[in-house]
This record gives sequence, structure tokens and C-alpha cells, in this order.
Amino acid sequence: MDLKQILQESSAGILVTDADFKIIWANKFEEDYYGKPLAELQGLSVVNCHQEANRPKIKSFLEEFKTGQLKEYTKIYNGMIITYSGYYKDGEFAGLVRIRIRIPA
Repeated sequence: MDLKQILQESSAGILVTDADFKIIWANKFEEDYYGKPLAELQGLSVVNCHQEANRPKIKSFLEEFKTGQLKEYTKIYNGMIITYSGYYKDGEFAGLVRIRIRIPA
């Protein structure tokens, strides 16, 4: 079983960042959502994917994951349930996983 291939084709959007919140992996849902292939998404800062006016709030939100104040966060936005989850390597913050699932009408 190839887990990466299964996640690539999932109907849920999956995006993974490194500890500096730069995109390191995204599945087909995310590629379609942004209209860009993974090669163009990789290395982009998730902060810069937001409008300039929202960036300070986004930076603060992300910093809460980096410092351990937040481990997970879930919201409903734009017809989707979106959940953010920090991940760790050797006990140190390593990045963020965001999953989006469409809410049925």
C-alpha cells in the first residue's frame, strides 16, 4: 500500500508545512484549489498565501503552534471544516498539517 498515493487522491485537502511554515507537500485537492502544481506550491510561505491585511493575524496564529500554545485548531470556513495540527520530530515542532473537508450541502 502506498500511503502517499492514497493521500494524494483523497477528496480531503491535505497540506503540510515545515517548521517555518513553508509548504513541503500538498495533495491534488490543494493543487486544484490553488490552481498550481505541487512544484509551484513547495517552498511558499503559508503567510504569503493570505491577503496582506490578514498576515499579522496569520503569523500570530502560526506562532502559537510553534511555541506549543496550540496543538490543534478546527474551524468551519467557506463550506469546509478545516483543521490544523502541529507535528513533531524528536519532541521538537516540525511543522503543520492542514486538512480541509467539504461540508455536504
